[in-house]
Amino acid sequence: MRRASIGLILATSLALAQSTHVVQPGETLYRIAQQYGTTVERLEALNNLSNPNQLRVGQTLRLSGQPPTPPVNRRTDLPTPIEALEWPRQTLQGNVAVLRFSATQAVPGQVRFLGSTYPIQQNRVLLPIPALQAPGIYPVAVELEGQEIRLEIQVVAGSFGRFILQLPPDRAALLVPNTLRAERAKVVGSCDWNRPQQWSGNWKKPVNSNRITDPFGTRRSYDQGATYSFHEGIDYGVPVGTPVRAPADGVVGLAQALFVRGNGVTIDHGDGVCSGFWHLSKILVKPGQRVKAGDLIGLSGNTGLSNGPHSHFEIRIRGTPTNPALWYYAAP
Repeated sequence: MRRASIGLILATSLALAQSTHVVQPGETLYRIAQQYGTTVERLEALNNLSNPNQLRVGQTLRLSGQPPTPPVNRRTDLPTPIEALEWPRQTLQGNVAVLRFSATQAVPGQVRFLGSTYPIQQNRVLLPIPALQAPGIYPVAVELEGQEIRLEIQVVAGSFGRFILQLPPDRAALLVPNTLRAERAKVVGSCDWNRPQQWSGNWKKPVNSNRITDPFGTRRSYDQGATYSFHEGIDYGVPVGTPVRAPADGVVGLAQALFVRGNGVTIDHGDGVCSGFWHLSKILVKPGQRVKAGDLIGLSGNTGLSNGPHSHFEIRIRGTPTNPALWYYAAP
């Protein structure tokens, strides 16, 4: 028994000392994360994976270190007080392109991108890339006082899975277009886009689980594949009653039963960034309540349009859903 225990400790220490892992037949990112004492989201970030369910046999995964910093474009031919402007050379579908200004004072202005306008806040702009945005190069207009700067952002495709979901008749009846639009408007409208930034540093996971049952961006069909939408957040497979906690500081925007999303909570984190938590069995906060990262906001459940107990977590930037995984390790 003693010899076996020593062998187990040595094997564990050796595994943790590895910096890479080669994917073997039948392995999943969840199992690999368990083996090395890490998380699926961290492996996603370290290896720039858009779909944790799609691995290749023989693929080499990084296990440690910091997520790679994407290459940036840089311009210095800008009016004072701007010293430089940086933006990513390419951004994955569903991720966030961040424009950063180096300046001696606050830069006034706004940015137009994909038909929407975004203010310059704290000398940066968060540009959400829709998960269904076609790959390509798109223009960006930076409007400063009396001057317009033209840029381009390249959107690259992610490797997202496709699900055809079978719902019980009583739950399928929830898919009413007018109801879906009205509920989405309520969710988006629950956050004040002019609120100053509330969070600081990287975000926390809202549930203590490493089991992702449905990642962000999965293409979904509820009508046998005739049409597809996409999954707007991350689903964690947890039992009913699992504590759900605030991932970052903010103000509760919405806390009520919804038709499709079940018992739901939104948190306004400022700078147009809002998080959402759906299908709860119990809501433990009220609108207007200030919360800190780690505060209990509800208990997971299976309410609304749900086909099993889980906790849904999403992040929207001015109404556009973005991949929450990177916010745990590289929050803007």
